[in-house]
Amino acid sequence: MAVTRIDWHWFSAGGNGYHTVDINLPPALVGTSVSLYGATGGGTQYAGIRHFRRRLDSGADQDVDFGEWPSWPPLVFDRISGITLAIATGTDQAGWLLARLDFWG
Repeated sequence: MAVTRIDWHWFSAGGNGYHTVDINLPPALVGTSVSLYGATGGGTQYAGIRHFRRRLDSGADQDVDFGEWPSWPPLVFDRISGITLAIATGTDQAGWLLARLDFWG
């Protein structure tokens, strides 16, 4: 197998709470890595993968939700049809997320 396509995504968000971006895609074997590449303000900030949809052999989707921010992984490799990227920030904070999606074929 080889990487057949690479997509890059980024977004920024600020203020207290979770900020997400949903990416829908045709079902594919995808390796996704996420990083927090910039932050302002004091305190803890976090970026990761909050949720993804696994495409099963039957053609059905299975939701995989990682819950609260300490459980968000920085990497997922699976057959997916959608992924939710997330940043957790506090009051007077901003963060920037960078994600790379490698499509395998």
